[in-house]
Amino acid sequence: YAKACGLGVPTGIDLDHEGAGLVPSSLWKKEKIGVPWQKGETLSIAIGQGYNLATPLQMLSLTSAIANGGKLLRPLILQSIETVEGDIIKIPQQEQIGVIPASKKTFEIVKRGLWEVVNTQGGTASIVRVDGLNIAGKTGTAQVVGRKKTDTENREKPKGSFKSHAWFVSYAPADDPKIAVAVLVEHGEHGSSAAGPVAREMIKTYLGEPKTEKDNPVAEQLTQ
Repeated sequence: YAKACGLGVPTGIDLDHEGAGLVPSSLWKKEKIGVPWQKGETLSIAIGQGYNLATPLQMLSLTSAIANGGKLLRPLILQSIETVEGDIIKIPQQEQIGVIPASKKTFEIVKRGLWEVVNTQGGTASIVRVDGLNIAGKTGTAQVVGRKKTDTENREKPKGSFKSHAWFVSYAPADDPKIAVAVLVEHGEHGSSAAGPVAREMIKTYLGEPKTEKDNPVAEQLTQ
């Protein structure tokens, strides 16, 4: 299911050496590590811990797919090809490479949760809220795995190198998405305070001057 959501496989962006990430399995663990899969690992993998690996681009692709209702799109690095006079010669076509296998009701629940993360009191990313922009998002923390304590190089590393990485993925406006953003701050520790504000400023810059919440009936309805 995770691979159907675009995880554990390259996104197909037109760049060399793209990482595939990792969605581990019992077979993978047996072949790579030589020990059997434990039942508890299934639970940790399901919430993103354990041997899971994901790139920022994969998380951005997944976030975009949630925002658009389930379509996984191949990322593009080229918006258009133009002459020096500004005439457009070519516009690359966006290619759909998959569909997230989830019902409309499931998407509604997930989207509601992402909106509440930013826009409700007690949400882990309430610091990201901007009246009128209607941002939806999710904070995340990736624990850093260090070397053994007996490793000399490991002992000499600065303390900060063992701090968790901070994640924040988001899209806006929640009711009519125009932009999706994924931010990873290495050793930032907290997605809300380190990565969230970066995403907020990127969204503000892209969407421009926000409308007031009174001008946004969808946001007003969700608040109620």
